[in-house]
Amino acid sequence: MENSKTPALNTDAKVITREYMKKFFQLDNSKLDTALLNLIMQRIVLKQYAHNSYICRSGDEANEMYFIESGTVLVRGRDGEISNELENGHYFGEYAAISGDKRMADIQARGEVHVYKLDKKALLYLTKHHNGIYGMFLRNVYDQSAEKYKKLVKLLNVKRGLGTSTRRKLTLPSLIINYAFVFWVLLMALFFSPDPSLGLMHPVWLCSPIVFMVVYLVITKRALETLVFSAMYVLILYSGLDFVGNFTFYTMNTISSAVDIIVIVLLMGSLTKLFTASGSINALKHVVQQKIKSTSGTLFTAFLSMVLIALDEYLSILINGACFKPLVDERRVSREKAAFVMGISPGALCILSPISITGIYLTGVIAMSTGDKGMFLQSVPYNFGTFIAIFFILLLVIGKLPLLGGLRQAQIRVKKGGSLWPEGTDNDDIDDNQYNRGRIANLLFPVLVLVVSSIIAGTLEAGVFQVNVLYGMFITLAFVFILYCFQLYMTPEQFFKNVIWGIESMIGPVVIFIIGKCFANGMEAIGFNLWLEGIVHGLIQGQAWLLPPIIFAVCVLVGALLDNPWAMYAIGIPIAVGLASSMDGNAALYIGAVCAAGFLGNELAPGDIFFIGPMLGVNPMSYYRAKLPYIILITVLALGAYTAAGYFGI
Repeated sequence: MENSKTPALNTDAKVITREYMKKFFQLDNSKLDTALLNLIMQRIVLKQYAHNSYICRSGDEANEMYFIESGTVLVRGRDGEISNELENGHYFGEYAAISGDKRMADIQARGEVHVYKLDKKALLYLTKHHNGIYGMFLRNVYDQSAEKYKKLVKLLNVKRGLGTSTRRKLTLPSLIINYAFVFWVLLMALFFSPDPSLGLMHPVWLCSPIVFMVVYLVITKRALETLVFSAMYVLILYSGLDFVGNFTFYTMNTISSAVDIIVIVLLMGSLTKLFTASGSINALKHVVQQKIKSTSGTLFTAFLSMVLIALDEYLSILINGACFKPLVDERRVSREKAAFVMGISPGALCILSPISITGIYLTGVIAMSTGDKGMFLQSVPYNFGTFIAIFFILLLVIGKLPLLGGLRQAQIRVKKGGSLWPEGTDNDDIDDNQYNRGRIANLLFPVLVLVVSSIIAGTLEAGVFQVNVLYGMFITLAFVFILYCFQLYMTPEQFFKNVIWGIESMIGPVVIFIIGKCFANGMEAIGFNLWLEGIVHGLIQGQAWLLPPIIFAVCVLVGALLDNPWAMYAIGIPIAVGLASSMDGNAALYIGAVCAAGFLGNELAPGDIFFIGPMLGVNPMSYYRAKLPYIILITVLALGAYTAAGYFGI
């Protein structure tokens, strides 16, 4: 029972309230606005709440919105934690009332609180007859999501190795030991490594940069820092004290030769930020909730939604986890099964898409290794491991995949009436309600414009079927500006803030691309590629058909050890292209093997689960045990596919 009273409004209070509502809803003295203001005053009610009483509870029907006249209210999450504080002048509850959602949080009075309540019927009438009110509410939701987006960027950067996980606290002694070790390794390389101009280095020296990189990355889990020190190390081997000059040369050369790829990656960050702000996936959730009642239908729709937003792997996981988790819970689907579909699909889909951030990154690495920007698309049909994984996911969606290990145990647990999620699940890391409900069209139309404009621009430029994402990106951003701003969802200022925040989120991946290419160039300069080609020639003795499975197996192992596919791509793709050239092999097949290995190596690496698990509301180790047997089986099948492709000369 709510502990509240309804005090009467005297004449002075009514005047003050009227002026407050007029200013809040931005009403003028026109006939229509005066009528709307009169309606507000007829329907608004002042409520008084005692200390610690609840104004509304999670799961309640949203039948009104609230304006805080005085006092402070606490917003409490699912487990009672305080997620926000609101004071006089703030309002809440409007979006759930408009959208028809249930309340997503407990709102509790701290001290005595006075609030004005405006009922849902009046609120809907206002939004229908005053075009600016709905847009004003949406802009407020956008403003509130800014801090949450920064938290998201921080989370994604930690996964990409660009930050420090809160699970691992750094101390001064550990920092001293860390960088003393780095200084000692670089010093040994500077004074004791042989001069590469005198002939091919000993294999120990040639392999030492990769050994250093793997060891340092496994220990620190920081990909960017590892690549910087590894590039410094290999360039010291190549040029001694002049490594700074060579580092600068390779960096500038990489930037100048891949400036279009760099711009695309940065702008793709802006586009994904704008899509996030649109709330379109939440709109899809409501459509699914109303129209689709079956388990397989819900999971298949989740998969299709990930196809639509196959732009950034971890952003897709986060959004779909927040939107579809409640729906699969309603269908009594175990969290392990849902996580299998929503955790693996984005990585598989993004690596096949030329307009995803991963696809654009791969396009840049491949183009710099082959000189052919179209080689990425040529390699996609040879990404056997990814296609097999998608096939397994679809079999699971329709209920035809045999359940093994953790998935089987989860199914038994749920069938016996147990919890949907395994013991030890922590749902607090990600806020399920962090994205507002928007319109599906705000996602579908921009994605369609991006795809069509990229294909048209690329085909017109090349004279054959080609994709030019750079032109498509500028056209799509212009379209999104018109679409979002003219709906009054955001102001032009907020649009460009989104663009800047999106660019900021992609700075790290761009730097990884540049430094990774510097490292690859350094490895080639000291003669590692020539030495490796000689070793491979000696081992396979003319049996070139063995190369695709060997490349795939080695890259899976390296990718699993690095737990960062982007670093592996920067190293593995140039080597694979070199081997294809020296063995007169199919470069697209070799590149496809590296790409598939990066995807499967990342799925085999256990580090990934500690980010995906909380996003999808499942114990990370339970999720890992559920997917591991299938990932191993997919890897074995893919190895067989590359062996067959090499043997039959595909």
